[in-house]
Amino acid sequence: MVTRMHNLQIPSGELDTLAALAGALLQTCRTVDTDTAARNLPGLEQAFDQLVDVMNRLEADAGAAGARAADVTEIGEYALRLCEGLAACTQRLQQREQSERMASLTVNVALWIARHDGRIDTLEPVVDALALLANTIRDPLRLEALGAVIARIVSAVSPLIRQDLEKFNPGRPWRVLLLNQSIVATRSHNPELMEQAFAVLTSHLPEDASRFFTEGMQQMDALNYPEHVREVMAKYHRRWTLDRSLH
Repeated sequence: MVTRMHNLQIPSGELDTLAALAGALLQTCRTVDTDTAARNLPGLEQAFDQLVDVMNRLEADAGAAGARAADVTEIGEYALRLCEGLAACTQRLQQREQSERMASLTVNVALWIARHDGRIDTLEPVVDALALLANTIRDPLRLEALGAVIARIVSAVSPLIRQDLEKFNPGRPWRVLLLNQSIVATRSHNPELMEQAFAVLTSHLPEDASRFFTEGMQQMDALNYPEHVREVMAKYHRRWTLDRSLH
């Protein structure tokens, strides 16, 4: 993998960042894919302009009297649907850089929802976007920052999704999100972030814990992780494999 996120900031959920990314993506689609631009982009551009205006007004209201979580959730859901429409354009461009920017926009929307105490009801595009960003980053400090973003998004996932009623589906977004959270935390080399992510993983996906920590120990040797990272992984490996096998 090659790190290509050097021109992109770690998502912050700030409205200015969100608006700038959307504007840049719309501009690229307009100049590169003229046929699609003529058919679809005017409507998308207007919708994003209106979205940013509504988000601005909500933030202003929040500063005065507190935004209703239901309003944030509704606006956030609409924003994620717009992102899916814009993603269709960027996919046709087949440009890796634009795919990364699209992923960053999607994560910024999810983080905006979380920062304003909303609920994330549409999780799959957010999980896919987080995975793409994680795969572009190697630097442990940037992975640490991304891990904090993931943790904040996890806390905002809707209660219905968190019930995890589709245990039969290993590709369900909730499961993928929690596994990726632990992977990013491990790659960050930050023991505190690892402890936090592993606590969430074992609480919500105990059926996956043994395999995850067994494979994690294998990665410790294969990728030559630092000793302080190995110690955390080994602790959970003992707790969820070796200790349990004795009972």
